Amino acid sequence: MTIRPFQMPADADTLLDLIPRSFQYPENESWSIQADEQENLSGSIQTVRRLWPLLRMVQWISPAMRDSFSGFVWEEDGRPVALANVMREGSSRLWMIGNVAVLPDYRRRGIARHLVQACIDLARGHNARCIALDVVAGNDPAYLLYEDLGFIHYTGSALLDFYPQAAANDPSEPEHAPRRARGPSLRLPEGYHLGTLDRFDWRTRFDLLRRITPDAVRHYEPVEESRFQISPLLRPLIPLFARLNGRLSHYYAVRDSGGVVAVAAAHAQRRGGMHQISLSLDPAADSIASPLVGLLLTHLQRINPDRRIEMEVAHWQPAVIAAAEAWGFRHRCDYHRLGLQIR
Repeated sequence: MTIRPFQMPADADTLLDLIPRSFQYPENESWSIQADEQENLSGSIQTVRRLWPLLRMVQWISPAMRDSFSGFVWEEDGRPVALANVMREGSSRLWMIGNVAVLPDYRRRGIARHLVQACIDLARGHNARCIALDVVAGNDPAYLLYEDLGFIHYTGSALLDFYPQAAANDPSEPEHAPRRARGPSLRLPEGYHLGTLDRFDWRTRFDLLRRITPDAVRHYEPVEESRFQISPLLRPLIPLFARLNGRLSHYYAVRDSGGVVAVAAAHAQRRGGMHQISLSLDPAADSIASPLVGLLLTHLQRINPDRRIEMEVAHWQPAVIAAAEAWGFRHRCDYHRLGLQIR
């Protein structure tokens, strides 16, 4: 058995092979990776491959990019059986661990512990201040492992899905008819104005999150400019990556007389995969949660009504979760977020 660094693009096939096979949970299908998620992942990896010469050039110049695509692979009998990825958030001292994937036949042997510890050691060696990761609520073995490694549960999120097929309990619609969004009004309350936001306008999002993020979350995820700033070297690559990946994104901000109260994005996949919505909302403006979710949902359905739409919403944004459910999103599962402070 060996543990070695994860390398792109050489390990692209390893990632595409291990992720779908590792994230299958017959005992709880809501945890399992979905077919359209696999399409999104595959499309993103293939685009990274195509752009790798350019990405590699940026890595030589940008410290933040050099800390992307990191991680470790566990091999036995000459083949990969597990992996974990870790990367820096922008140029900050916050690092995120993801894709802790172990094939079912190799679980309960301490492999995940070795991989996560290797990621911690790598981040520590790069002067990380905090390392965070997500674990699905109910996955007790993984949760207990992370606690044993020193991680603390400090927040969480809800994963919500809008399915394009008609609800099975709605006899008024044909079984396979595309399901259109139905919910409250699409009109924003008086005094609020929706406008577009430039994809590179990181400061608007930063200013909002600096104001509304709870202290318990900021303790592990400091809201610092270095997390949000976009390197000038990356700016030409971001729209190119989106175009090659078939991704069409629209960004929005909602303002009242006091300034920005919400930022949102609607990401459409034009060549397969799933759509996604992201939304950050000032709790003082909860009244706009429902119409804003409805507007984003309707926008994506106009582009392609046959794709699943996914939202991941922080638990400290209950008005957004309630609004999504009112528009027909279904609560798929919850995630716990755990953090480890580096001393």
